[in-house]
Amino acid sequence: MKSLLLIPLTMLSAASINTLTTVAQTNSTTPPATPATPATPATPIPTIPLPLLQAAPLVQATSKLLGQQSYQIESELEITGNSPDALLVSKAQISTTVAAPNKVNAEISFIEENKNRKYQVVSNGVQVWIYDAEENQYSVSEYNQFIQSQAGLTVGTLSSFYLKTLNTVNNSTVASRTIAKLPPDRLLRYFQRYANIDLQNMAVRTEQIEAQTYNVYGINAADQSYQVTTYVNPQSADIERVDLSGNKDGLEILVKEKVISQTIPKTIQADIFSFSSPEDAEEVTEQIAIAPF
Repeated sequence: MKSLLLIPLTMLSAASINTLTTVAQTNSTTPPATPATPATPATPIPTIPLPLLQAAPLVQATSKLLGQQSYQIESELEITGNSPDALLVSKAQISTTVAAPNKVNAEISFIEENKNRKYQVVSNGVQVWIYDAEENQYSVSEYNQFIQSQAGLTVGTLSSFYLKTLNTVNNSTVASRTIAKLPPDRLLRYFQRYANIDLQNMAVRTEQIEAQTYNVYGINAADQSYQVTTYVNPQSADIERVDLSGNKDGLEILVKEKVISQTIPKTIQADIFSFSSPEDAEEVTEQIAIAPF
């Protein structure tokens, strides 16, 4: 299951911009009376291939997300594991505040019949604290260890994608802004380089959920190990839902994250990315695992 949950969230279509050129022709049967003056070459007319046109709202939404220097997301997460022996279902509510390039404060509450399991994840950009409220324990680890672990995804698929992308470009705020401003074809090539996804065969459709119509993009892993489905609101250019599905060791896994709200905070409290442990909390040596089941 860990291998599936650590898959980067990549949501783009493959294409490169082609150009058409106009070639001047002369009538070979009627020789010119005077030497012909070479014609001025026509200016190449750029054309955008259909896959890139279809992916335009997704590219715009991805650029918008990566271009933000801070944001807050409230979301609902549902994880289903289906095997021949059992059906496992876990639901969570996630509240995440992120500041570029690597600061995060997330509160994760798994909702169960008899109790709620609550975790807090705090990163100051160097270290990460994970607090397990039920066990009253916390761990301290390096940021790079956290972002590559299963715990890195539990802050939310969009937040994980954002943080991992910035981590890939060496945690540079300037680089994140540069990526967000790349032309669509170059942005696609960037994600082609770092992702195990089949960009050529992306499935695009529209789907209405309640009163909202979404542009929906289904992208398979190149090795067919998983699929990511992204729902983009064309009016706001926001990604409002992400589904991850795949099979690991005979367990069919489906992860759904629905974004309830996404805002850019006007101000962020100075201490929000600092962790203060409860007085009687125990520090453990191993990074705390945030397990959905």
